[in-house]
Amino acid sequence: MSDSKRRKLESTTAALQQRYGPRALRKGSELAQPAWPRHIPTGFPRLDALTGCGGIPRGALSLVSGRSTSGKATLAFKMLAQAQQAGGRITPHDVALVDLPHTADPDYLARCGVDLAHLLLARPQPGADAADLLLDLARQRGLAAMVVHGLATLTTVRAGYVRLNALLPQLAQAARATGGALLFVDEPSPPWLRWLNWDRSWAVRRWAGLHIELRHERWLSPTEGDFTGYAARARVLKSRWAPSGGETTVEIIFNGAVKAGPAW
Repeated sequence: MSDSKRRKLESTTAALQQRYGPRALRKGSELAQPAWPRHIPTGFPRLDALTGCGGIPRGALSLVSGRSTSGKATLAFKMLAQAQQAGGRITPHDVALVDLPHTADPDYLARCGVDLAHLLLARPQPGADAADLLLDLARQRGLAAMVVHGLATLTTVRAGYVRLNALLPQLAQAARATGGALLFVDEPSPPWLRWLNWDRSWAVRRWAGLHIELRHERWLSPTEGDFTGYAARARVLKSRWAPSGGETTVEIIFNGAVKAGPAW
């Protein structure tokens, strides 16, 4: 831009600011970059970068979905371990796991890095009372994170489905008030159920600030017949902090402890 054009632009800008106020017109370089919300890393840095918020946001509802062996439970458990370690405290933060299908294995949780001494494990029967329990736990300020494992188990029971949908606004408010992370783990409905409008996780997807979908890609086998882990494709279907559609591969290695692949 020539000096004369720059002076004319600056003169026009000054006149408009005098008329409408100094904050009515500013240069883009003066705008502060939006800060990431408080968050908990997933343990997979490339996936964290795609979310736009550094991982699983605190003070909000999130959803991770996928079929069996997609890595969804592993991601959720490793997030709980990261939440316990946040801030470098000597004593880990307390976290909660609501295990609706009653399938969470304590040994696997420990191998994902979860300190079982600071894990509150709930195994309610699916129904309206289970949804009420979620709200009571979400309101506890001492919990850094809570994972609801087996959303499909709760929503296939009509009373649980109806009650959960009614409580979602209060669950979102509780997460904001306490600053804890609330992560639902879901098994996606088959396409034919969606065609019939029987998709029972639609309300959670609507309230979620972040939705990650995982799909199993391949088993990792350095030698034939010797599986050491698996690779899954992670896609951000929804994020309040970044464009949706970003994808990356995550590798989950079984080597005593469950950890991310060496490339991570």
